[in-house]
Amino acid sequence: MIVVTGGAGFIGSAVVQVLTEQGHKVRIVDDLSKGQAEEKAGDHEFVLADLRDAEQAKRALEGAEVCIHLAAKIGGISYFHKYPATILSDNGVMLSSVFQAAAEHGTKVVYVSSSMVFERTEQFPTPESAVADSPPPITHYGFSKLVGEYFCRAFHEEHNVPFVICRPFNAYGPGEMPEGEPGMAHVIPDLIKKVLRGDYPLEILGSGDQTRCFTYVTDVAEGICLAGLDPKAENEDFNVGVNTEASIRSLAEQIWQQCGREEPFSLRHAPPFQHDIQTRVPDTSKIERLLGWRPKVQLEEGLRRTIAWMQDPARAEVKT
Repeated sequence: MIVVTGGAGFIGSAVVQVLTEQGHKVRIVDDLSKGQAEEKAGDHEFVLADLRDAEQAKRALEGAEVCIHLAAKIGGISYFHKYPATILSDNGVMLSSVFQAAAEHGTKVVYVSSSMVFERTEQFPTPESAVADSPPPITHYGFSKLVGEYFCRAFHEEHNVPFVICRPFNAYGPGEMPEGEPGMAHVIPDLIKKVLRGDYPLEILGSGDQTRCFTYVTDVAEGICLAGLDPKAENEDFNVGVNTEASIRSLAEQIWQQCGREEPFSLRHAPPFQHDIQTRVPDTSKIERLLGWRPKVQLEEGLRRTIAWMQDPARAEVKT
């Protein structure tokens, strides 16, 4: 039995789909706080649980050989700035409950961390070892994800809980809707929403020279599942992402063109948030070498699928 916490969410749903295709028995654990429907569980066992409660976490992990832990308070850059205490407090309590339950049940934890743990690195591309070599993250979200990595190692040392750490880099794709306020969701759904509704000029945060490595959600899910279930990956950490940088300016222009806007491409620059990291690019040689994982979906194709889904979710093509 594999438990996926946050299994009704954006990345979690993709992870469940991959596990299903591989024939695994899955239990989805979610509090549905982001408005997802329980029906997303399909034929899988579904447990509605608040993982901040230790007893609920214990029941959720009962009988599980592996727990892929995705449940967290998460959002875009505006969310990080608006809810720092909620992020730090709730994510920390969930970590404690889940790892205590894993120790009691003998469950392996596949912890889905974040590229935000590298927000103060000066190594590009950034290897996994930069976690130890760089100052800790300055944002509360980044710090909360780093704390989860410490939970992995602490519970392994004291309770012999096996773990794998996966750090997705800028996941995007069908399944993530934009929010009403810019920056509350991630940049790609935000930009697609603005372009489709006719905004002109197109507003972005900051100069647009910031770079990211956008990784299609099914590629991220396949990387998490591969690392989480391969014995060679046990007690290791992995960057999971595309290693080709794209600037926010070039991303916005690609979305503009793919949405078929006829006006000349033009940007309006809103003030950036305080903690807007300028560069984020992973060194993915470890996961490629040890596990043979490589992303399959290029940004152009991934944007096409994501735009189609946002235009009409019922008809969009979401397969790889």
